[in-house]
Amino acid sequence: MTKHPTDLLALLFGLAFTIAGVIVVVTQATNVDVSPQWGAAVGLIVLGVVALVATVVRAAPGAGAPVRSEDREV
Repeated sequence: MTKHPTDLLALLFGLAFTIAGVIVVVTQATNVDVSPQWGAAVGLIVLGVVALVATVVRAAPGAGAPVRSEDREV
């Protein structure tokens, strides 16, 4: 099986639908009333954390490392 890059957009949309589904199930199955504002807030926080982690993991190691003068070719 060949390894392919993670599709970040598909991952975020899948997580958004999963979070919305969990909120609906919790609201319907229990007496806990999850308001849309709390659901949106928690969902956006989770999506933001996932996007941040994915961005940090995908960053090239040493991409922000400064170039020393002795390493430069003249």
